[in-house]
Amino acid sequence: MDRLTLQDRDRVIACLRAGPMTVAEISKQLHLSASRTGNIILDMERHSQVQVLRCVKSIRGHPVNLWALKTLSSEDTQ
Repeated sequence: MDRLTLQDRDRVIACLRAGPMTVAEISKQLHLSASRTGNIILDMERHSQVQVLRCVKSIRGHPVNLWALKTLSSEDTQ
């Protein structure tokens, strides 16, 4: 991963520490494109760093994933 991607990933992690958010909310807060933010989130999901908490409805009524940092459960540590 290049340096800029690592910086953006760290910014996304810091953003999600405040609580679950959609890609649109993260991209707006970090001033990144939704496409770039979505790609970072999907890469983080592949590495088990984030998870979909639930789906919410957009203004238009479409389902949108609400992303959160993945927490270690007792099952993961045993």
